[in-house]
Amino acid sequence: MATILIIEDDEKSRRLLSDVLAFHGYTILQTDRGEEGMELLNASEVAVVLMDIQLPGISGFEALALIRASEALCKTKVIAVTASVMDTDRKRILEAGFDGYVPKPVNLKELLGTVGRMAG
Repeated sequence: MATILIIEDDEKSRRLLSDVLAFHGYTILQTDRGEEGMELLNASEVAVVLMDIQLPGISGFEALALIRASEALCKTKVIAVTASVMDTDRKRILEAGFDGYVPKPVNLKELLGTVGRMAG
């Protein structure tokens, strides 16, 4: 099954995402920092990245820009997982180039459906 990279600084949220996706057969890589997430992404075969927007160090938007600028990584599916739930936030996130958006608190059925579609 596909490998999912979770970049989330909130430990409870990261653990929930990890546990649910692992239970459904995905291989999980995880970190709480954008910079380390980029290192993991460069060193691994990752199908989908679940990324918080507000991270210590580089933000989710900055990490996404690095992913999209990389010839090797530019086609990687990146889903924003964020508490920014206003319509303007969602529009800004999708316009920035994220492939999807999952609001917090996370609806697990929606999460699994979105990841499943993108992980292929």
